[in-house]
Amino acid sequence: MAKTKKTIQLKNLAQYDVLIEDRSASSTYFQVTNLPPSFTGGRNSFLLAGSSALKSASNIQIEIIDADGIPIFQNPIQKYVQGNSRLVSVEVTENTAVGFATIVILGQATVLPNGQPVPPDWQNSYNVRWTKQILVERNLRNSSPLILRDTPTVFSEENRLYSVLTSSFVTASTPFTASLTPTLYSGFQIGYTIKAESPTVFSEDYFGGYITGSMIIDGISASLYLPITDVLNTTTAFSTGELIKTTDGRIVDKIYLRSGSYTTSLFGSSSAIKTTAQLVYNTSSIKDNHIPVSYAKLRLVNLNTVSGEIFKFKVYSKVSTNLSDYKLVAEVPIATSELLVTSSIRGNLPIGDLYVVPTASNWYSDRLETSSNAIYTISGSAAYYNPTVTSINPPITMSITDDVLLRSLRSVIPTFNNTNYAGYVSASGYFIGNKKSVQLFPTTEYTLQFDAVYKKTVGAVNLTGVDSKVDIYLIGVEGTKVIDNNPLGQKIGTLTLPSGAETYWYQDQQLNFTPQLAAAGNVGIRFVVSNGFWYFSEISLKPASDRLFAPDEAQILVPNTEYYNELLQHKIEFFDINSNSTDIAIESIPTFFTGSNIDLGTIP
Repeated sequence: MAKTKKTIQLKNLAQYDVLIEDRSASSTYFQVTNLPPSFTGGRNSFLLAGSSALKSASNIQIEIIDADGIPIFQNPIQKYVQGNSRLVSVEVTENTAVGFATIVILGQATVLPNGQPVPPDWQNSYNVRWTKQILVERNLRNSSPLILRDTPTVFSEENRLYSVLTSSFVTASTPFTASLTPTLYSGFQIGYTIKAESPTVFSEDYFGGYITGSMIIDGISASLYLPITDVLNTTTAFSTGELIKTTDGRIVDKIYLRSGSYTTSLFGSSSAIKTTAQLVYNTSSIKDNHIPVSYAKLRLVNLNTVSGEIFKFKVYSKVSTNLSDYKLVAEVPIATSELLVTSSIRGNLPIGDLYVVPTASNWYSDRLETSSNAIYTISGSAAYYNPTVTSINPPITMSITDDVLLRSLRSVIPTFNNTNYAGYVSASGYFIGNKKSVQLFPTTEYTLQFDAVYKKTVGAVNLTGVDSKVDIYLIGVEGTKVIDNNPLGQKIGTLTLPSGAETYWYQDQQLNFTPQLAAAGNVGIRFVVSNGFWYFSEISLKPASDRLFAPDEAQILVPNTEYYNELLQHKIEFFDINSNSTDIAIESIPTFFTGSNIDLGTIP
């Protein structure tokens, strides 16, 4: 998701009644220097100061209006002063109109252009205005001087990765039995939810595969080709973009799919089915040379600029105890990297569906109550219990306390292979959120992206009660505190449903946020469910990126094949699109590197 666009209120400085209209290219009253010939995409800048013709220590008002009459965000940088001039930062976004913008500056003059004093009625007021037009070309790469707002920081650690000699993919297939349920979007069927019966578990190899075979329904042929477009969890997948259709035009909405001849309810009556179904997928054959190669993983934070955009880094390294200079090891363009990513059956985020029904009287519709005596009934997930069983008796309960909820949202769910649920719970419990903490920084804007599917009814369970929604929170873990009065943490978004929705699909849902932290800290993302069957997948967390603006942080991975069992330091330099550098270079603290185990053969 693009970075959040900054806006500024329209002042209408061009409409002020003033005594002096200064339209000269080089103003008598204002010293405007380093003004570029045009404003390009990203952060631009110029220097502004008063003159002896202005009242001493008086305020100066600035406004920049684009070709559509919309104010462009500009910000005089308090701590950046060059001589008597203040740096003014100007942000051109994809919403800024291309064409001539107008710079308007107001001040309090003490003399007229002829040197005579300003009449008494105009003294101590904004009485002089300077205007100038400047071309906005947002699609041109930013060429303004690269000036960092603050000094960045670099964190260094060693990653030892195994290099792979060869890999190949072979096609495999297996007989397949599953139940298909229509997937709807805005009331239209767009595909199927696939519940695996045999095989009972979806392997990650199945992602990108397809279900194929032949099918005859009441003597009429039907196409059978269902690509696996998303794997929700170990038992559930989606197929979108293809529907099972008979040659006479009927669309199959729900069916129990297996090979052989059988009878099932279809098209409102009993239908004779004959089919051969199989799952076709690719599996990789990998030969690994088991030689770990040492890499330096460098995380650069606080990369905010007030002018220009960072385009690339130069990375240098040396042994920290050596007096020699650094050695150049990499030249890397800036890019965003994933901090947390999952496709449901991989990574550190097990995903399924559950719904929460309050049994305590102190329920609030906007959040879960966190008092220690609040008890909530957790009804089992279709991903974990036998779908032929529609109720759990006795109900599984979870006690919500501040400590438990602020660290994680867990509930105990019956294990998949037990039909007698009394006393049977999974060993690890159920998790809505990431198990492993993620380190975030208060100077970075981040984007959380995910897919979500809502259902009101699963099996024989039809949900009633409070409105279904999901609140999404950022919480501190491992001693980190989020600065927020909400006991659940910093709310970064809410999923709400259209009125009367039975199903709903949120595709590529994106939320931007800046962590409310006093300093860098470890946090978790928590999905707090208020009623409803909810499925989450394809969760991604990374720094917000934009075509015109560099991200606030970046990660670099550079190989280390030269140093073994040494304390290494890395130095980073910053460059713009024209390879101009800043006057700032940062160094990492000395970090121990084991090094790469490279087989050099027999040395004579």
